[in-house]
Amino acid sequence: EIGVRLVGSEMCIRDRQERDQVKTMIKERDKTLLKGVFLIVFFYVLVEHFNIVKSVLLTCYRAISPLIYGMAIAFIVNLIVVKLEEHMKGRIFENQAFKRTTSIIISFLIVIGIITIVCFNVIPGIVDSVKEITKQAPQAFDTVLTFLEKNFGVSSDIVKEIQNFRLDENMLDNMFGLMKNQSVIQALKASGSAVGSVVSVVTKLFIGLFFAFYILAKKESINAYIHRLMETYFPKKIADGLENFGHITYETYANFISGQCLDAVILGCLVTIGMGILQLSYPILVGVVVAVTALIPIVGAFFGGTVGVFLLIMESPVKALTFLILFLVLQQIDNRLIYPHIVGNAIGIPSILIFAAIIIGGEFSGVIGMFFGIPFTAVIYTLLEQDMERRKQKREEKEEEIKPAN
Repeated sequence: EIGVRLVGSEMCIRDRQERDQVKTMIKERDKTLLKGVFLIVFFYVLVEHFNIVKSVLLTCYRAISPLIYGMAIAFIVNLIVVKLEEHMKGRIFENQAFKRTTSIIISFLIVIGIITIVCFNVIPGIVDSVKEITKQAPQAFDTVLTFLEKNFGVSSDIVKEIQNFRLDENMLDNMFGLMKNQSVIQALKASGSAVGSVVSVVTKLFIGLFFAFYILAKKESINAYIHRLMETYFPKKIADGLENFGHITYETYANFISGQCLDAVILGCLVTIGMGILQLSYPILVGVVVAVTALIPIVGAFFGGTVGVFLLIMESPVKALTFLILFLVLQQIDNRLIYPHIVGNAIGIPSILIFAAIIIGGEFSGVIGMFFGIPFTAVIYTLLEQDMERRKQKREEKEEEIKPAN
């Protein structure tokens, strides 16, 4: 009788466990089904009411845009803050709050100084150069046409037609007739809208600056709080993955921006020094223009080189040709020796992916896409490398477990 009771109790326990397992499986199936239904409904609403969703997203973006500006400013300035704090040693910097505040203030002054130099020295120089090019363009144009006629056999009739081509008054009236017919009220509305947009952007930038200062001052506390949020509301595996993604993204973009800026400065200095040695005109202006345009990876410096050629061709075609040869030589040195060691090693991706990222990024978002396409590609490449390495280790562990069994 006791044995029968024990067997009966064991069967009851087994049946209860099986029922619990079935209930768990049903719950998991229902959760999966609900998730699928939710995704289908969400996708349908997104497609059916795309304009409303777009309007809501734009409204949200306008509301948080000062914070986005602040985070972007904080990210860039933090690159300088980290470098400064590494060299701030001694008793005066033992207080962490004083050290952090000093490094932030100096970093902002450095950034503001660079922007001031570019705005008040480089831009006026470029404007004056454009005016000079405009004045001397007809004479240089005639010289080029004559050169083409003598050396490349271009038909004299074609040259004459091009030389005789001028924009007469009627053509100008047709081109700008629409502008002349606009009412004064519309012009005032347009100017008022433009002024309002400028004021809005400036206001958001000021708010962003204060927000960036706070982020830099409290970045350790903010990082710790974000870590607590992910640990609390996400499973450990997902939280670890998000933290790994954030760490890789920060390191990649920080290394890329630092390396890109350093490479641009080096190329600009080489151009300035080379032009000074060859006694070419506008060495500082062209060097700065090349450095600024070189911030666009690989192809950006060619825009600066084109500006240098146009500036010098107005003075002398020989000087323009000399500068072109100098620029091409320096560009090859930069692309083959300097850039791969400074930027390529910093982000750790093959050269073919760099070119692919520039082309695809340029197609999607123009200059901004070309600039940010490389670090984005580097992040994806690093994550893929980590995933492949992890899968490889799992396969090796399974193979090691199977060997003793055999």
